[in-house]
Amino acid sequence: MLYRVTYRILPAGTGPDDYEPADLATGEVLVELDDPEPVGVISGGSILSYGPHHRDVVKAVTEAAQLKPGDEPLIRDCTPA
Repeated sequence: MLYRVTYRILPAGTGPDDYEPADLATGEVLVELDDPEPVGVISGGSILSYGPHHRDVVKAVTEAAQLKPGDEPLIRDCTPA
């Protein structure tokens, strides 16, 4: 399934006190991830399902965005495209 993922880039060697979130570079990519697995039915007959695992999203974004070694994508949103 194709997902649109928005993210910010935490540069390598940056700690939690070393930046303001608004100062980080942002990006958006389309990535192919596994289909979500249904986990049950909720009221009204709608099917509840979980999205892709966070580690899979991070790995896909790191590869698709061609981030530098050590840079970490901070996932902001992951929605089906």
